[in-house]
Amino acid sequence: MHPRISLNTISSLRWPLDDDLAMLDRLEAPHFGFPLLKIGSEIEAGIDRIRNSGRSVSCVAASTAAASLLTEEDALGVLAPAIDVADALNSPLCYFTSGTTPDGMSTDQACEALASALPPSIDYARSKGVRLAIENNSVTNRSLGFVHTLVDTIRVCEQTGLQICLELQNCWYEQDLPRLFREHVSLFGIVQVSDFRVGEDLRLNRRVLGDGSMPLVWMIEALLEAGYEGLFDIEVIGPCIDREGPESALRRSAEWLSERLEELGV
Repeated sequence: MHPRISLNTISSLRWPLDDDLAMLDRLEAPHFGFPLLKIGSEIEAGIDRIRNSGRSVSCVAASTAAASLLTEEDALGVLAPAIDVADALNSPLCYFTSGTTPDGMSTDQACEALASALPPSIDYARSKGVRLAIENNSVTNRSLGFVHTLVDTIRVCEQTGLQICLELQNCWYEQDLPRLFREHVSLFGIVQVSDFRVGEDLRLNRRVLGDGSMPLVWMIEALLEAGYEGLFDIEVIGPCIDREGPESALRRSAEWLSERLEELGV
């Protein structure tokens, strides 16, 4: 597996941590990311098992489902546990989606409230040596967050000092991506990669890399030309992944991405 690939165990969301670690061993994954909920009920034990695995942790996802981050207290309460786990595992990055909003709140109001609420969380992450990044999440998952387009995500990051967990699934259809990549590559803390087949249900419905319609090679090449030097985190979920099985889907995705990176001279 190419050394710039990370596998995210959101792909095996219903598996217990020990099964994830065994799979990562079989796949010989150089890095992996995971959602905090994987160890949420037994954090210390989970940290110990991950440490003992010897695997490099690329990123930790905070648990923002059904959570509001629009006040300083709420944001820190949600983000600090994931920041602490990232710190304990020497992970450079903790990422999150922007959370819920009250009924009737506009996106402008929500982004303004989020930007005002995040400074203590950003300071806390910085004190731990962890970079805090926001993911551009799908508009089909408005319950998880309200920052969807790459342009809006960049704006929030420029206001706050956050980095971006760049989810290609959620921006591949936007215009002018090469320019956005070139001008803002310094904001990209990690790039998450999956595929999607046009015509299928948009929500939580991803494909193995190379099995869908996305111009993935073009996007990856544009990122590399922009100077991106970080990891590519494979995160595949949905009915096709469930039918095939997460391990097979991650293996095929990693093989495809490894071949493409080598062809691009990485």
